[in-house]
Amino acid sequence: MKNFLLQAERNLISGALVLLPLLVFFILLGKVWKFFQNYGEKFAHFLRLDLILGKYATDIVGGMILVVLIYLSGFLMRLSILKRFTNWVDEKLMIFLPGYEKNKKEAEEKLLKRNHEPKPVTDLPILFKNGDFWQPAHLIEEDENGSAVIFIPNAPAKDQGQILIVKSTDFKKLSDTTLGSLDASIKSFGKGILSFK
Repeated sequence: MKNFLLQAERNLISGALVLLPLLVFFILLGKVWKFFQNYGEKFAHFLRLDLILGKYATDIVGGMILVVLIYLSGFLMRLSILKRFTNWVDEKLMIFLPGYEKNKKEAEEKLLKRNHEPKPVTDLPILFKNGDFWQPAHLIEEDENGSAVIFIPNAPAKDQGQILIVKSTDFKKLSDTTLGSLDASIKSFGKGILSFK
């Protein structure tokens, strides 16, 4: 009975951790959709589409506005200022939304598969072999020849450090660790690094 209760407790906690990011995502998606529906209703009424399409005009025009905005945002992403801003927003979302980084990487991988552009997985947390000890670092770039560019941050600042070109055999990837948790550990002078895998 005790084992059953412990298993049930673990399942409930795990289930809550899985459902929480999904719940936040769907709540945000609902709010965004209501925002575009509101403007879709105004545009549909202005263009008199509500007389032709009826109640569906709001959804159709709102969806068209959303698609056009996403398309134009793709052009704006080429500007470096907006790219830095979106990177800053991504960093904040990684801190406050559990599972955001994992879901973002999965979405990027699906987009890359759809576009058939093979791209090596980079910007990963790694441990760099430096003599007899290991240093936490970021894998920035890796090529087929066995060379890699890594960034070793200086604690407690995660965005200041050294850039090194090393061999791929000089580090090990921490595939189960997110960059957000590695950066948080670096800010706290390495607390929690021993549990990273």
